[in-house]
Order: sequence, then structure tokens, then C-alpha cells
Amino acid sequence: MRLVVACLMMFFVSCSSLKYNGTDAEIANLKDIVKSKKIALSFDWAQPIGLNMGVTGLQSLMPPGSTTNNINLIGNPNFLNINKDSIHMDLPYYGQQQLGRGYNTNDTGVSFKGTPYKTETEFKENKYILKYWLDSKYDDYRIIITLFANKKSVLRVNSSHRTTINYDGTWKPLTEEKNKQTKNSK
Repeated sequence: MRLVVACLMMFFVSCSSLKYNGTDAEIANLKDIVKSKKIALSFDWAQPIGLNMGVTGLQSLMPPGSTTNNINLIGNPNFLNINKDSIHMDLPYYGQQQLGRGYNTNDTGVSFKGTPYKTETEFKENKYILKYWLDSKYDDYRIIITLFANKKSVLRVNSSHRTTINYDGTWKPLTEEKNKQTKNSK
């Protein structure tokens, strides 16, 4: 029994040492980008919460390399841009809708263009946590963006009408060229 406990303790200690905190230069870059409020995010994976609850046959509808819990977005255009006080995002949505939207709506993804009505920014453990409350035409969103020093990002989208979904991807500084491309997309 002592051997099992000792092995478990060694395992957990070794796993905690794998956590990457970033170099001083990467952390300084992250702080500068967040301070500038010009950030472009794109995502490679979507993780819907509760997508396969009681639903069968979804695997055949997924992109190659996907499961119902981890959907491959590579090659699927998506973005979330922060430009000063405004947010522009267009993301695919996989999950369950809780309330009806009508039949003639073209807005099937997670889309927003405008100014959040509430924001919070927090820096802890060498990462930034950005929280935004958004009010769109068809939905109210609370999004939580976690930016890491190694340019990885995680987005959590809580919706008033849909189940929660997470996105994993990367971030980079928002350039004028990237900003113009997204202005023309909608």
C-alpha cells in the first residue's frame, strides 16, 4: 500500500513540473499585447459540453479526426478579434440549442460584432483571463478568454440559449490587415 501511495505522489509531483509558465520575454509580450487591446484569436478545436447526451450517429457528421467531445476546426474559418473596446467574432457552433430562434435566421454560429456591456481582466499564474459580457440580436453571451504566454488560448462561451462550448487555439497581435479582413467578412 505504501508503494502505491509513493508512486501516486511521484506521479503528481512529476506532472506538476510539466506546467509551462513561459519565459520572462514571453510574459512581457503577453502583457504588452493585452495592454494594447489588439488581439486576434483563431481556434483549431471545439469542445461542446454535453453534445452527445442521448444523441447517436453524430460521429459520421464530424470532420476527420473529430469526436463528439473534440471537434477539429482546422480548415474551418473562425476568429475572435479584440480591437480596443470592441469585439468581432464568428465561430462555428456545435451543441444543443435550448430555445427556438425561428427558421429563417442565418446566424447558426457564435457571432458578435460590437462593444461588450461589461468586461473584466485578471492576470494570475502568468496568464491573462479576459471576461466579456455580450448582448447580441439572438443571444446573450458570457465569454472567458484565457491567454497563455506561449500564444495558446482557450475560449469558453456561455450562452443564454445554447449549451456551453470551449475552443482551443492560438492568439497573436491584431494587425490592420487582419482587422480589414474581418470587417469585410460580415
